[in-house]
Amino acid sequence: MADQQTIRDFIAGDTKAFERLFREYARSMQLTALGICPDTDVAEDAVQESFLYLWEHRRDIRPDLSVGNYLHTCVRHYVLNHLRHEHIRREREEDIRREMEWTARHSEDEAEFEFRLQAVRQMVEALPESCRKIFVMAVVDGWGYAATASELGLSVNTVKSQVKIAYRKLKSNLREHPGGACLALLMWLCERG
Repeated sequence: MADQQTIRDFIAGDTKAFERLFREYARSMQLTALGICPDTDVAEDAVQESFLYLWEHRRDIRPDLSVGNYLHTCVRHYVLNHLRHEHIRREREEDIRREMEWTARHSEDEAEFEFRLQAVRQMVEALPESCRKIFVMAVVDGWGYAATASELGLSVNTVKSQVKIAYRKLKSNLREHPGGACLALLMWLCERG
């Protein structure tokens, strides 16, 4: 544990005190990071970024602060944020991949695509008003059942029933409409919500 004089010197900007803190805590911080994420590059970045943050904010530190606890908390936050961002990045990559695959499977000229999109829009517009409003909000706009129910002052079961009715009517209309790509287009629009 760093002594109070080292911490006071560090706060004053003494680089030798900073080096002493680094030598004292860097290895245990790296082990903390590796315990959360076994990637050594991430662990090294977490340690470096934590010390950089500590240096940049040294004037805000109280001399009685437990620097070790502070640094280990910084490392944990860095690694957890890194993992969260990686998870989001992978989800976005998967969304993009799915859209590219759909586009490749359903490649058609733009005029045909617009024609089919307009057909789907007309089918949705032909739904009864309250059913359409609930379907668009819950499915197309992606609000989900609970949020739609809350926003419209309805029960979740009412929203589920109306969405089920909308799907049934749309499916029936799609059977009568030429070109199976309309169904794929509708499903794609709903997935994007």
